[in-house]
Formats: sequence, structure tokens, C-alpha cells
Amino acid sequence: METCHSPTTRKSTGSVQAPMTVEEFLARFPEVPRDLRDEPILEEYVKVFGSLLRLTQKPTPCMRDGGDAQHVFYVRLVNDLAIYGIGLAKRDRTLARLATILDQYRAQPSTFACTLVPQRAPGAPRSGCT
Repeated sequence: METCHSPTTRKSTGSVQAPMTVEEFLARFPEVPRDLRDEPILEEYVKVFGSLLRLTQKPTPCMRDGGDAQHVFYVRLVNDLAIYGIGLAKRDRTLARLATILDQYRAQPSTFACTLVPQRAPGAPRSGCT
């Protein structure tokens, strides 16, 4: 997957790494319930989005305008799983959401990451706590 890198995300990617595993994903995001560990859809999801998931950061409560790319990746790629983890979503609907995101990726794999992050005007301030 080609990733649109901002100066912030370029710094954090470093060298090419091995594909992310489900175990690494679950360790990185403890808010994702462990009962999904053996789901084939989660394995595919982590395999496809591993490079983005490594960049992902949970936004703080004071983020405005959606945050930077790594915060938007969290909202788009991890948030549904976290919501399921606290019992506010059903398992089957959560897995269906993962499948939908994978379908969106398959429709435009080379530019999918770019569609996740809204464009910011040149010179606009970064999101976050001041």
C-alpha cells in the first residue's frame, strides 16, 4: 500500500519493517478486545493496514479538527474496534465494518491512505493541545 507521508509520519516510519501481526496489533492497541484474535477478517485487516497501524496514535481529548494523519488513522482504523471493546457495538457489526474498510481499500489500493486524511490548508496550525 502506498502511503501519503507528511513530514511527521515520515520521521516515525524509519526503515521497512516486517508485516504487522495480529499479536503486535493487539499489544499496540490494548483497547481492542482479545476475543477477535482468531478472526480471519482481523488477520487480513492487520496484514493490509499494518504500515498505517504502525503510524497510528490515539488522539487526545483536546484534538481539534480531527488531528494529524496518525490521529485520523486511529479514528478510521481502530476506533470501531475500541467501541466494540467497551461494549457499545456488536461483534458482527464491528467485523462488518472491518470488511467494509477492506472493500474500500480494494477499490483504490494505491490511494486509499490519502483518502483517510482531509487536506489541510497551507500554513494551518497543527491540531492538538496548545
